[in-house]
Amino acid sequence: MDSARIKGLMDLLAESDLLELSLTEGDSTLRLFKQAGQGVAIVAPAVIAASSKPATATATATEIKASLYGVLHLTPAVGEPPFVSVGQAIDAGQTVAVIEAMKMFHPVKAKVAGTLTEILAQAGVEVEAGQALFRLG
Repeated sequence: MDSARIKGLMDLLAESDLLELSLTEGDSTLRLFKQAGQGVAIVAPAVIAASSKPATATATATEIKASLYGVLHLTPAVGEPPFVSVGQAIDAGQTVAVIEAMKMFHPVKAKVAGTLTEILAQAGVEVEAGQALFRLG
């Protein structure tokens, strides 16, 4: 299955009321999902989960969560600096990590602006869909 077709399926899922979509072709199966009130987190390569809450000017922490199951990468490539670091100002839409699933890399993007206060997961570990990866203050 080519990446353009997967992207098209992700877009369809994001625009629909469905929470999950599975497609089997031959011996390959693709499973896309999203959490209620959120966008497709990549695969859903990297479709990152969108927060259903509007951004507010409160001092509460906001978590950036994994949109799908896969291996978390905190750097764009081996030997390169991380996408973000604790104390850094983050813009809405900024890529903070990528999740590798099915040999595809899906960006994890911040849905709101803030300051990165904590990295909650380690690079190279498997993360679950909906798992908190970062905390913004």
